[in-house]
Amino acid sequence: MSMNFANEPTRAWDPQNRLQIVLNEGSDEANVDKLVELLIKDGFDFSLTADAMTPIDEAERVVSVGMGIAVKSDMYLIEELAQAAGAALGCSRPAFERLKVLPRDRFVGMSGEKFTGTLYIACAISGALQHLKGIEKAHTVVAINRNEKAPIFKNADYGIVGDIRKVLPILTKKLNSDLPKPDASGAPAPKKEEPLYTKTKATAEGRFVCPGCGYEYDPAKGDPAAGIAPGTPFANLPADWTCPECGVGKSDMITAVTRG
Repeated sequence: MSMNFANEPTRAWDPQNRLQIVLNEGSDEANVDKLVELLIKDGFDFSLTADAMTPIDEAERVVSVGMGIAVKSDMYLIEELAQAAGAALGCSRPAFERLKVLPRDRFVGMSGEKFTGTLYIACAISGALQHLKGIEKAHTVVAINRNEKAPIFKNADYGIVGDIRKVLPILTKKLNSDLPKPDASGAPAPKKEEPLYTKTKATAEGRFVCPGCGYEYDPAKGDPAAGIAPGTPFANLPADWTCPECGVGKSDMITAVTRG
């Protein structure tokens, strides 16, 4: 059964045999440059625009986010990349259920929406089977994850091992630059839309969030299971304290912020 895309890449569609090209050798800048070079070679035109809320099953491209984003206020990173890539917004089921980053009809997976378009960029998504079922018919899958052993890389065509907070701004800037276009006669269209999320510097009352699973340490609640009494500031936690849900160390936790 063949699939037709409005902006079909030149590379043959073969979702059963993902390329699994993972970029993990150079700097974040070098890895982004290589990724974009590969996508341009495949025929993707990044002068295109898209409505961020295009239904997932109708979208040609989707930029999707998982629990690794940790805090909802960082969603501006995802939206800016989606605008630059000419993509709609999506998310994993845990990111919808626990972080409420997007409405229910934006989560992709076996029990959610199915994506069958040309380009799916998975940001901080580990690659659980439930999610993979929602993208198994995507033409090209790109994964960006700080964990080089994340299952998503084995189910992607291209990947970058890195922190999305560092990689996404670089990728967004690159896609917004004057890139070569598959159709040299095509004129780029404006990409700016009214933002759903904006960057903020407001702290969330001393709370810290785990970048691995999204667990939030609230000083008012403490961590009774680990012997941490309610009212204990994050700074007073023992150096060997770890996230109670996934084991990430104290030094890797990040400051929670409120939505802008």
